[in-house]
Amino acid sequence: MSTAPPTLPNSAPSDHSAAPAPVVPPPPVHHPPREIKLISHSPIFYWWPIWLLGYILAIITLVDGTRLAIIPPDSKLAVIPPDSKQQASPEGGEKSESFKLTVSKPITNSLDSAVKASNDPTSPPTFNTRVSERPWMGPVYCTVLLLTILITNVPMRGLWSFLVILLLIVVALVFSVLDVWESLRGALGHLHIYINMAGYLFIATTVLILWIVSVFIFDRRTYMVITPGQIRVCEHIGASIRNFDTTGLSFEKQRDDLFRHWILGFFSGDLIVRTHGAEKEEIRLPNVLWIGWRLEQAQEILRERATIINP
Repeated sequence: MSTAPPTLPNSAPSDHSAAPAPVVPPPPVHHPPREIKLISHSPIFYWWPIWLLGYILAIITLVDGTRLAIIPPDSKLAVIPPDSKQQASPEGGEKSESFKLTVSKPITNSLDSAVKASNDPTSPPTFNTRVSERPWMGPVYCTVLLLTILITNVPMRGLWSFLVILLLIVVALVFSVLDVWESLRGALGHLHIYINMAGYLFIATTVLILWIVSVFIFDRRTYMVITPGQIRVCEHIGASIRNFDTTGLSFEKQRDDLFRHWILGFFSGDLIVRTHGAEKEEIRLPNVLWIGWRLEQAQEILRERATIINP
């Protein structure tokens, strides 16, 4: 059985043992001061259903592919059924019906262009204006447009919101009991509101441009920046930036407009900030998005300052 050789007391250390490397402390990391920016939006932010629904209806009109013809008054349209002498279509398909249009005065406008286009095989499509034959599209778009304007300009806070909803429910129940819905649908069916694809695109694009300019350019000039030591406030475009100390600062959120804050505003709300000191002020920032979550962040920053002052 082999044993390890004894270690001599005066033996030198092995050449393979290395000295420990010096510990280099990491460079200090400078964290920027925490801050949160609350932006106040104009009422045009709530107009997003107008441009969104306009583009949806324009796409539906494009997919339908139906066209619009403008004819003189008192015109008559007759359908000529196919007979045995009628030739089949050039594609070799089934025989198709033809139409005969009798007008009360000389053909002008779209029909005149349609006749020239029909006689020229190299011409563009006979009818250019695209209009969907669905009767509900025009009334629905007009209703959404008018309701959006009403909701964004007539605030219904607190009890008024529930009263309006209760009134709508009562009206719906009364209409159901009295069997008014069929008559109302018939009346709406005879309400001929047709908007062509260019009309939807024009309204939607105009509102979208105004919405983008307002939300991403002008609205960012009205804001409040909260840091652990102070807040900076710019209440309107072109105003000077005012600084306030966060000592005794209080926040109040108003999110009691059901239609504007909850339905159209993505849980937005109005923010009221009250300062403390010799000159107390009340600062209002309307239409702050995600106000509940953003206000929690602001409270965390204020607690950070309190922790630093009172360790």
